[in-house]
Formats: sequence, structure tokens, C-alpha cells
Amino acid sequence: MACAVYSQEETSCAGEEVKLDDSQKAVLSECLDKVGIKSIWKIPADKLACFGVCLLEKKDLMTPEGKINHEKALKYIEAVMPEKVRKPLIDGVDKCIKEHGDKVKGNDDPTCVTFMDVGNASTIFLDVCVD
Repeated sequence: MACAVYSQEETSCAGEEVKLDDSQKAVLSECLDKVGIKSIWKIPADKLACFGVCLLEKKDLMTPEGKINHEKALKYIEAVMPEKVRKPLIDGVDKCIKEHGDKVKGNDDPTCVTFMDVGNASTIFLDVCVD
């Protein structure tokens, strides 16, 4: 598997390192490669949804029915994100999943279009993580 090369900024949020182990970094690289992108901060809108679905699937954050596992997703943020940004990220992602998560049909959506509304929650990460 070819891995994307990414800089420290790829695994930082608000200037602090996101706690990813080597296998989690490999998943990030694999999903970037899958959508043909080199940077998580420069994913075009048409690739964002499938990148998000890839991460959720690879990190086991989807239910067997192809929905986002709400509880696991929030626990993952709690586990890997720097303490100073956890609350706004958890609050934002929680709200987004509650409002849009039921639309996701991961198992029956090869174009990832049903993930778009939830994928737009990535603006939460941009707002919180990018200075």
C-alpha cells in the first residue's frame, strides 16, 4: 500500500498533536490515497464524503447497517483530540450526527452522497483546529 506523505499539521488541531498511533495514521493515509488527496485540510467537497465514510469504516465507527455509531464516534474524539478542543468538537459532531446521521446509508451508497450533510460537519474541525 502506498501511503500519503503528510506533515505535522495533518495530525494537529489548534497547534496541539492529535493522539494517533501508527495504525491510525496508516488509516488516515489509506483513506487519503483512496480518494486521491494528499492533505486532510485540502479535500475538495466532491471527495469529502467518501473520505469521511472511509475513515468511519476503517476506524470501526459505523454500525453493521452502515450508519454512524454515534457513541463510538464521540468516544473516538474524546480519545484522540487535544483536551482544549474536545468539548467544541464533541458538541459540534454530536449535533451534526443528531441532525443528519439518520440519512447516512453507508452500505447502500457507493458514491457516499448520503454522507454529505454529516461530512459538512468537517467545518467544525476546520473552525476549531485551524488557526
